[in-house]
Amino acid sequence: MNAQATEGWVLQLSCLLTDIGRSELPEAATKAAKNRLLHAFGVSLANSRLPAAEVAWKTMGGSSGPCFAFGRERRIDAGDAAFINGVIGHGSLLEDCGPGGLREGSHPGTFVIPAALAAAESCAASGKTFIAGLVVGYEAVSRIGAAASSSVVQRRFRPVGIMAAFGAAAAAAMIFEAEAEQMAAALSIAANLAGGSTQGIFEGTMEPYFQAGFGARNGLFAARLALAGAATTRQALEGEFGFFQTYGGEPGKLDALLGPRPQLGIAVVGTKRFAVCLQNQQTLALIVDGLDAPLTADVIERVVIRRPQFGTNGLNSPGVSRSAPFDNMLSAQMSARFTAAAAILGKPVDDPVFFNSHHADKDITELTRRIDLEPAADDSVAVELHLRNGRKVALDANKSGVLFPDDDVIRDSFLRRARSVQGGKASTTAELIDELGTLNDVGRLTEAMAMVRAHEPSQLG
Repeated sequence: MNAQATEGWVLQLSCLLTDIGRSELPEAATKAAKNRLLHAFGVSLANSRLPAAEVAWKTMGGSSGPCFAFGRERRIDAGDAAFINGVIGHGSLLEDCGPGGLREGSHPGTFVIPAALAAAESCAASGKTFIAGLVVGYEAVSRIGAAASSSVVQRRFRPVGIMAAFGAAAAAAMIFEAEAEQMAAALSIAANLAGGSTQGIFEGTMEPYFQAGFGARNGLFAARLALAGAATTRQALEGEFGFFQTYGGEPGKLDALLGPRPQLGIAVVGTKRFAVCLQNQQTLALIVDGLDAPLTADVIERVVIRRPQFGTNGLNSPGVSRSAPFDNMLSAQMSARFTAAAAILGKPVDDPVFFNSHHADKDITELTRRIDLEPAADDSVAVELHLRNGRKVALDANKSGVLFPDDDVIRDSFLRRARSVQGGKASTTAELIDELGTLNDVGRLTEAMAMVRAHEPSQLG
């Protein structure tokens, strides 16, 4: 038997991850990492005072330490910062995203970036090391998500809750300069920290946001335990009682975990345009881009939305087919009916604060009662608006690229959001992200972002 066959999968994966992190990264991966930061940092700067973020700060913001939390002046403990920034990053629903399910870790930026940032600040890591940690964290959840059975999600575990500790642990361990065996220990511990249901998504409550925070904090903790010498299982992933069997009831796929790939995971993740569920992105792009002008509710007889039952545009995802009432921000953001109605009426559906303050809007809610959701026979997405004057407006353009904006769009969105908090200093933050690989200490970047004025939540999303 060869040496590789006797190694557990988690060590084989960790050898691959540490090799990636210590090698010269492809230009596409480095650029993707910077784009991930521009998007996540812009969203977090502009939305650091949403309700879940306030709860997180009240709970964890009393410590002292070297680490930055978005929208706050005081530096705090690394674990607390990872939790708070994870909640902020997820609490707007403007995250990065995989195509659905466990793939690409679902919303990896909500847990990998906060954990990596806290780890880097806690050890004064260089920008280059920080980037390596990001790439490795994204790669870990990309591969573990691909190797896991879809039955994990069918059993109603929520992907962020399941995947977050893995990505955070890998990122932090890489930044802490872990050897492959230590990386494996961190991931083995992370396998014991996976968990989270989707009931909060269905009801629209705060637990889903906290899952990103828990994952970021727990992954950081797992990395520290590993570097302290924790003894861990060899078959944490593939064992009879390991991660794949426990959560999915089926073996994992070794080829998907370790096989060659044309691109690193960080380069294939999408970027949300609208502050709504992944499954609603293409529908809103059709409406926002397809209507010549917003409509008023009184001219609309009914609306038909045709989408697949499952997948990236699936109607069967928790909360997506919800009807009125919409009791909170998240229930509105998840609902295909509410988000479409808001877009038709010309509301700012790229702004999380809009959903927080208008989830019970009477005009939007009334229009949702005239929206029918019909399963499509294929993967297409279409919207039909039947007007009271007898006219029908059909929107069926291909909007599958909505999650993959150009670099310039990502940068412009960052500047728009960051300027709502930083003013002209937003350009300095963007330039530091551009130059990240040359920074001796990532703290220079967080110092730039810490130059904020007291503010209420942005109306710019």
